[in-house]
Amino acid sequence: MQKKAREDQLLDIVENLNEEMPENREEMLRMIRIAAWCIQNDPKKRPLMSTVVKVLEGVMEVDPSISYNFTHAMGSAASVANGHVSATQQASVLSNPR
Repeated sequence: MQKKAREDQLLDIVENLNEEMPENREEMLRMIRIAAWCIQNDPKKRPLMSTVVKVLEGVMEVDPSISYNFTHAMGSAASVANGHVSATQQASVLSNPR
């Protein structure tokens, strides 16, 4: 995902992207950025839920300094098959206290 973000190709991660719906591309990019912001490796960099709601409502923008490097958060249980990475996450990794 980090490479896709760096190359401005985040939409490439969307499966079954309908090429006939260009009006939704900006909204899809915004949702990908919000999702990436919410799963930051450093829990202190994750937004509060109230902030996410404000971003979804259009009152605020997504933090432009988010990191798309999620590989070290996957731990040793990760496996790669057919180009897809899968891992079982512990609850403490997914939602650390702030």
